[in-house]
Parts: sequence; structure tokens; C-alpha cells
Amino acid sequence: MDKRSVLKAIFYFLLARLGVRRLRGHSFFAMLPAKPAVVADFGAHRGEFFAAVKAEYPVSRALLIEANPALADSLKGRFGNEVDILHAALVGGNRKGPINFTLSANPESSSIFNERAAVYGTADRVEVPTIDFSEALRQLGGHVDLAKFDIEAAEVEVLRAARESDLANFTQLTVEFHEDKQSATRCDIDRICQRMRFEGYGVVNANWPYVDDVLFVNLRTMPTGTRFGFRCRMALVNALFVIRGAIFWTVRFLNKTVDGHS
Repeated sequence: MDKRSVLKAIFYFLLARLGVRRLRGHSFFAMLPAKPAVVADFGAHRGEFFAAVKAEYPVSRALLIEANPALADSLKGRFGNEVDILHAALVGGNRKGPINFTLSANPESSSIFNERAAVYGTADRVEVPTIDFSEALRQLGGHVDLAKFDIEAAEVEVLRAARESDLANFTQLTVEFHEDKQSATRCDIDRICQRMRFEGYGVVNANWPYVDDVLFVNLRTMPTGTRFGFRCRMALVNALFVIRGAIFWTVRFLNKTVDGHS
């Protein structure tokens, strides 16, 4: 246990030195947001991520989008007029107008995909308004320093349909992908990562080999002279996460092996 604690301490020390900050399960580079920053919280749930960001960074403007009506009401009660709060489902593609939204027994797993919400049991189905990616960006003034995605399996659809001109106006997107057979497979997520690289983003998988904490950094927003250095920084961060994941799986395998022979 002492060795694991030492390794963990070293890991987080190195991450901090490289500028990585992790709040409520979402990683991003702490030095990149403007001061004050424009923040988007897509799938705000109870507002934990935004509250954590707001506690540590000055925020000039923010938009919190939440499709679950009960959670949207709680956000309005929690933040009042401090930020813009929108009760809607963020959608991509050709979805227009109100959409059926399945409420899960676990409120934070409610989704436009019934199969996703049903994992914890279905509580109800309601009709909710929608907003597309472009309109959300317009409501934030055309530029976002930090965006969080946790929209319960709709993130692939939204990022796949996002226009190149819209993606160019984000500095960082920290995304919780939801990998399952019904709504988004690992191949779908890999294609999104490829698409984002094509649009000029660097990619960090902050929970390798899983995809529930993936960071996209828009390298085109940086001066040409600093871009190469930041690519090297991201490569080091990715290497740290891969090493951590490899150690975890090795220890897990060895423990299973020992238990199997005992």
C-alpha cells in the first residue's frame, strides 16, 4: 500500500506540473482558459462541475444545459441569475423540435436514448425542447474557453454533426463518452477522435483504456511557435495515463492470479 501511495503521489505531482486539472471526473489544462473564462456545461446534471470551476477560476459567462426537468429546476435554484440555465436536450444531426427524453431511476443517466436510461430502470418519459450545437455557441457569444460534455450517449451524435466553423471556436472540450452497443460503440468514438484531430485538436485520454474522460484541445487557437511544445506536453500527459492504466491492469491481473491459486 505504501508503494501504491508513493506512485499515486508521483503521478499526480507530474500531472500538476504538466498543467492538468481534474474536476468532478473531467480533465482539462488549467492554463488555457481565458481569465475570466466563458464556460459551457452540456449535461450539467446537479451543477457539480460548473460549481467546481467557478470556485477556482473567474467566469465571465456560462451556459448550463440540462434536459432532465427536475435537475434543470434545481440548477435554477442553486445558481439563480448568476449564469444562463437552459432546460433542453443538446442534439446533433437533423433532430429538430421537441424530443422524447427517458428519465432513469438514476437521474444522471437519463437520456434521449431509451436503452441508455433503462440500464438503471426507467422512471418516466417526457417531451423536452432541443437546442443544437451552433445555437448553444451563439448563446455564449461565439467562443467558449472550456466546454464539458456529459449528455448520456448523445455526445457522439453532436460532435459528429458539429460544423467545422463551430468547432474552431472552442478552446477545450472535456467529454465523458458513453460506450455501449445501443448508442455509441468504441469505433464510433474512435471516429470522433479522428475527426477532432483533423479539425486541429489534440486528444488526451485521461482514463485510458476507458473513454469516460477524453480531452480535446484546439491547437489552432495557439500561436504557431508554441503549438509544437504543447503537442509534446500532451504526449507526456497521454504517456502518464497509459502507464497508470497499464500498472492498474497488471496489478489487477496479478491479484486475480494469486486469488485463483489460493
